[in-house]
Amino acid sequence: MTHRTVVLSSFEAYLASEYAADCSEESYNNRAADIEDRIERLSRFPYAVMLEVSFAELDFADWWCWQNFGPAEGECTQSCSEYPVCILKDPHSHRGNWASHWFVKTDYNFGFNEWYFAEKPHHDRFFESIQQINWGEHYPK
Repeated sequence: MTHRTVVLSSFEAYLASEYAADCSEESYNNRAADIEDRIERLSRFPYAVMLEVSFAELDFADWWCWQNFGPAEGECTQSCSEYPVCILKDPHSHRGNWASHWFVKTDYNFGFNEWYFAEKPHHDRFFESIQQINWGEHYPK
């Protein structure tokens, strides 16, 4: 068995965690920008799943998506991944039918990340695979 800390969450839980205690104008503006940016991502990838994950689980989930759906949309972060799929090291981007967005670190190597899918069957398949997401073979329990 491998180590597992992933928790199914929501965008609302992220907002409550990140902005609840701070009523400043800057916090309000940052919250509004997060909402606006997410709406833009959802316009291209309307099916979303928010998880609270460790960095290793984030990398494992991205690896799983690459294996099942192909490259992620946008700037490639695979060169920093615990479980890299793309072998290119220089800065580059991919066109894909899914995306991943890191929102905030909540603890040492933990935080909120949301995955977005252009197609409902991909969303459903990812959602069904959440129980398989773990720290991977580099972190046996």
